[in-house]
Amino acid sequence: MEELTYEKFLEACDKIAYFVKDKNIKYVYGIPRGGLVLATYLSYRLDIPLKQLVTNDKTLIVDDIVDTGKTLNYINAKIQPIKCFTASIYYHRQSIIEPDIWLYEKKDEFVKFPWETEETARVDYENGREY
Repeated sequence: MEELTYEKFLEACDKIAYFVKDKNIKYVYGIPRGGLVLATYLSYRLDIPLKQLVTNDKTLIVDDIVDTGKTLNYINAKIQPIKCFTASIYYHRQSIIEPDIWLYEKKDEFVKFPWETEETARVDYENGREY
């Protein structure tokens, strides 16, 4: 198991904020569930609104992890022809889609985020963590 500590999460948020600060981002959308935590923090950090729907290309779409890529691919398909900037904390190279920004490469073990218990992280991992 890999554990993302709260301190490492805050560092990841700061890195994403730094990477997107010059991208003309006006909104942030978090893919439920883990992406909501990241989106909320980035909303405050970047001083931009948190959106419940993606309505234009000035929206940053975030998720905590892009493992298979099915969730991010689904979101991208739903918002076509809008093309948004995407970011995640973790990215697995097996994914069918790569976010524009990702910070850590996910290996074949599950990742426990600060808002999870070891049990919920393991269950999500074993079930493919797609929502």
